[in-house]
Amino acid sequence: MKKLVSLLLACAMLLAVSISFADGIGTPDNPVVVTYLCKDVLPDEVDTASVMEAVEAGMAAQGNYVDIVVLEAPAGKYIDVVPLAFRTGEINPDIIYFQGNTDIPVVAENLLLDLTDYVANSTYVKKLMGGHSVARMANSPYLLWLAPASVSVPAIRKDVAAKLTTFETLLADPTVDNYYNFFKEIKDSGAAVYAVGGDGSTGRLDSYFNHAFGVTSTIMKGEDGKYNYYYISDAEKAKLQFYAKLYAEGLLDPDYITMTWDTLEQSFYEGETATICGRAGDVVQVYDVKVQSLFGEDGALVCMPPAKGVSQAYKSVDVTKEERGFGINATASKEVQDAAFAIFEFMASPEGRKIDLLGAEGVHYNVEDGTVVYTPAWDAYWARWFPTTEGLPEDIKLAKPVMTEAATESLALAAKYYADDINVAVPDELQPLYAAVVSVYNEYSSDFIRGVRSFDDWDEFVAKYNEVGGAQLSEYFGTVLP
Repeated sequence: MKKLVSLLLACAMLLAVSISFADGIGTPDNPVVVTYLCKDVLPDEVDTASVMEAVEAGMAAQGNYVDIVVLEAPAGKYIDVVPLAFRTGEINPDIIYFQGNTDIPVVAENLLLDLTDYVANSTYVKKLMGGHSVARMANSPYLLWLAPASVSVPAIRKDVAAKLTTFETLLADPTVDNYYNFFKEIKDSGAAVYAVGGDGSTGRLDSYFNHAFGVTSTIMKGEDGKYNYYYISDAEKAKLQFYAKLYAEGLLDPDYITMTWDTLEQSFYEGETATICGRAGDVVQVYDVKVQSLFGEDGALVCMPPAKGVSQAYKSVDVTKEERGFGINATASKEVQDAAFAIFEFMASPEGRKIDLLGAEGVHYNVEDGTVVYTPAWDAYWARWFPTTEGLPEDIKLAKPVMTEAATESLALAAKYYADDINVAVPDELQPLYAAVVSVYNEYSSDFIRGVRSFDDWDEFVAKYNEVGGAQLSEYFGTVLP
């Protein structure tokens, strides 16, 4: 009997979701107000206002009436202040963007809505979800992010690459040695002060070199048959020794550990750093448009493959959960939750993709003789919802492609050199141990790279890592991984 009641309740929930879309959202005189908070999306920006107005008008044409109110994030670093402010009730948006897995404690407090039923009953959202997103949603159904797998691809300006005799060799045979020779020529020739930089860690650099040194996943099995984070692997040690060489020879910007994403990008735009690694597709697009505005078409980006060695791929892609994406407030009313997901569904539809990727007609583009012709305002435009380039109307005619040549190339390379990660979500009770081992790794790895510590201290590092929680985490991994 209990099973029958549960089944009936589940069916009722599914029906409620489907009915909410069929019957429409709100009315012309009483649209459903949905508040929205997203990193770098400001309510007083012309682009933001025009796009949200276009979304509201597009949905209204389909019988769904919403009023999207864009909120401004509290002062401070978004990924730090926003999750905490949401948990304490300082802010209470209906749609909220997370990144860096900062949604985990929010989910633990039941503040985000499980999107499983909404996604199952969608048409366009489901259609645009890649295999990696389907896997992540199955594991943690709280964030929606319609985008290609987040793979960072390195790039260099064509005009800089043209001056380097090692560049074509690198493209033809991207071994670690050839990457080193390429980096060395950059500095020795004066093409740039540094070959490569960082934004507080070696995360971007890892996309060049992880697989070449054998760092193929977040959790790896050692020779003893035990699982542990790659931090203490022989492969990681070899990679860090290579990074230390780059640092000692001035090929890696010595300020990589204190730089932020914006100072790294500025260093690249100013020509101080020759290469940069950015997320395939949308971020590479931003970089490419910017450098072409500064250096002309000859300064357009050209992308580079990952180094090859033990393996060849960009940094492995975690399918444990969405690392970033939009969530819906679990404390909002059912009407608002329905409206919020209806917005997601619209943004995944051809009409929504057109707005998200092209902007607002009359602001970012005009239609001339049936062809979309961009205005100068489109050059600085970026999608406020989902960065996928899929899903545009099939009959749309564009004066030029949505993506630049380099951005398109980055997506192709990301697909070619894709690798699944092996990782598990650490349960709440083990989170302090996870934080402790990460802290130890960050301390020692940066010291190794900068020459503050000798690699003779590697065994000391491993012992300390295991002491603060690595050994216990290894035991846990053994219970959840085959």
